[in-house]
Amino acid sequence: MSTPDRAADAAVTLVVPGRPEYLRLVRLAAADCGARAGLSIEEVEDLRIAVDELAYALFGDEGAAGDVTLRYLAHRGVVEVEGSCAVAGAGAIPVGDLSRTIISAVADEHELVAENGTRRFRLVKRAQL
Repeated sequence: MSTPDRAADAAVTLVVPGRPEYLRLVRLAAADCGARAGLSIEEVEDLRIAVDELAYALFGDEGAAGDVTLRYLAHRGVVEVEGSCAVAGAGAIPVGDLSRTIISAVADEHELVAENGTRRFRLVKRAQL
């Protein structure tokens, strides 16, 4: 009788300053989550790229006024990542065509939303069978 893999189902919350120099931590947490979920090396790298692009879209070159909160959840074969930060002003999130193409190529599902002074993203990466 096998026991459930509790480590794979543990949610991790990471709060970092909303500045580009902290993207390394964001990617590292994504890689760990992908490994715990049983993703292949290539899938983990795709996850890291998608998280990097989406997190950067939240705060851009200028950074966010406050912190970025990320929640990582690993299930067997699936990783879900959500990120959010408060921003001054409203309007669409500036994401270039190249970034959109990259995210679409490496993520199974994603969304990027700006509403009520908050930017947020959601990302799903699944292991290929």
